[in-house]
Amino acid sequence: MFANRQSALAESTLQELLCRNMSSIARRPKTVLALLFYHMKGIDEGLKDLKELKKSYGRHLRIQVCPDQAVLDQLNLSVLACKAGVDDWISLEEAERRKEKVDYFYIPVLPFSIVSDLLNFNDKQAPIRLLLWALMSGKKVSANSAGADPYHFIWKEAGLNQGSPFLKHEMKKQLQRLGGFGIQLIKNAEQLQTYFKSAALKKDKQVITAEMIKRHAEAGERLIPVGGQGIIITPLARDVAQEYQIEISEERAGELYGNGNRSWESHSNQKR
Repeated sequence: MFANRQSALAESTLQELLCRNMSSIARRPKTVLALLFYHMKGIDEGLKDLKELKKSYGRHLRIQVCPDQAVLDQLNLSVLACKAGVDDWISLEEAERRKEKVDYFYIPVLPFSIVSDLLNFNDKQAPIRLLLWALMSGKKVSANSAGADPYHFIWKEAGLNQGSPFLKHEMKKQLQRLGGFGIQLIKNAEQLQTYFKSAALKKDKQVITAEMIKRHAEAGERLIPVGGQGIIITPLARDVAQEYQIEISEERAGELYGNGNRSWESHSNQKR
């Protein structure tokens, strides 16, 4: 769809395959979809923040960027990718197809128009429809609020802080309402790093499935100790364990693991 994006598509495809084929021990990287909108003051700060985010947590977060058409009208995709330090750029159509797999929706540059469209539930606009879906689905949604905060220092630096007190008050009130929608408003680069640090380093809960139980049954095991935190045993897994007369025991995990810090899945993979 976009010009000169063959390499970006290849990178995106390879990352998709990598994420699908990671072993059960390795945690799937959290996916961050950055919806990039054009702003009257420019988007360089937003691109810079994305570059720092990629630099800090690129091994733990899969960052995808979806640019608005107004952005593409102003800048070449290759230039954008270079400034953001991110090669994984997708179209809005692709973003809508992959939305279920996105963990975090992020707006690096927040224009006043996007604030207005969200507050007015303008789902005729595809990006707004996607963001409203994310909010209604309980997805994590955040935005750098500087572009819509008339009291932020960037407006003074640009000489755009001369508006009437009432105008600035109304702009700020709209931004506060947006926060009430469940969007995490991020004021600066430091807050951005802190917000995504927990996402990058958070360990997923480990899920024990029926297939895992069957593998242990085929290996002749009758006891599966499940030590450690964050263990989820599916109802079907419990049924299969009962069918094969296999005991799933949290209490006896210490007999095998001592302090219980090793995961059952790690033990399982050692036996394969």
